[in-house]
Amino acid sequence: MSYVDFPGTNDNPYTHDHTFAELSQELKDLVSICSGTRYVLGHSFGGLFAADCLASDVCDGVVCVATPLSNDSLGVAGKNYGQYESEPLRLAGEEWGKKQDDASFAKWLSEYGPIYFKNNCDAARNLMLHDKVSAAFFKANRKDAADSKAIDKEALLKKLATSKGAKLFIAGAEDKLLPENVLKLDALRGGFDFISVPDASHFVTFDRPAVVASLIEEKLLRQKQLPQ
Repeated sequence: MSYVDFPGTNDNPYTHDHTFAELSQELKDLVSICSGTRYVLGHSFGGLFAADCLASDVCDGVVCVATPLSNDSLGVAGKNYGQYESEPLRLAGEEWGKKQDDASFAKWLSEYGPIYFKNNCDAARNLMLHDKVSAAFFKANRKDAADSKAIDKEALLKKLATSKGAKLFIAGAEDKLLPENVLKLDALRGGFDFISVPDASHFVTFDRPAVVASLIEEKLLRQKQLPQ
């Protein structure tokens, strides 16, 4: 198993801005030289990179976790952020807007609370607050997420739908940022097996790690048909 840290995260230096296409190609290059059966997992925005690997036929399967695979999904996320924004989150967002540095970025993320997490919110807040984030990466790539020219999500979904690789989509049943019913529409269009995990929000892997691990094992390692 290998973990890929994008520039600016987990001590991977950030030397210059990168487009989605550039980062995606670097990831595909890394995946292509791995031996054996290759599966790629990505969470939220990271799921788009994982999906692009399968669409480009450099891996054998993909797991997308709470990933907005369409611009419609991203639009819903924006509306839900405003609906569930708490006062601490609003204040942290203002601080981030003024400072635009790693510390204020981490503080802002740490105040998402129940928008991101269903369980162990105090531990989750501490995790996000001390995570090695990159404000530079976020600012450089945020616009690409919603830009149809930077990421042609419609074309990506069409490629995924015709791919013969294993496709698993995992969503949190109580995701306040990207609701499961919205994500399911994207997932089915892409030909994924869609699973909604109870008692979990946007960070499904944090809220229900054992359940997520079991689903991945059943789908990818044992190649069993999962309940819809």
